[in-house]
Amino acid sequence: MREVRLRHHHLLCTRTFGGRGYDHRFVANMEEVVSKLRSPDGLVVRLCASCDDICSQCPNAVRGSCKDHGSVMEKDRAAALFLGLPEEALLPAGPLLELARERMLGLDDIRQVCGDCEWAGLCNEWLRSNRP
Repeated sequence: MREVRLRHHHLLCTRTFGGRGYDHRFVANMEEVVSKLRSPDGLVVRLCASCDDICSQCPNAVRGSCKDHGSVMEKDRAAALFLGLPEEALLPAGPLLELARERMLGLDDIRQVCGDCEWAGLCNEWLRSNRP
């Protein structure tokens, strides 16, 4: 069985990713993770409260920890509460990703969950373009 490690707020990020990011390495890695999530059959997501597969190429990750640890942990807590998920779990990717998509479509502004995230504008573009 294939596995992807994700922080809770990254469940939301992967739904709205549009090819932009911190640098080339980060974007290439994010594209790889998102590509795996687009084929969820046989894929599980390990929810975690620490650096995950996306963080592995983030310039803000220093020695296995995010330099914005407090802010990132708050985003994870808010996303876990928003999605009704435990802090750590191993879940089938398909239903988990559909849950994230459905819940996100009920938002008017991603900042309701993610606060003052620097990527909120990109996520809000996705929200507007995916309205039923």
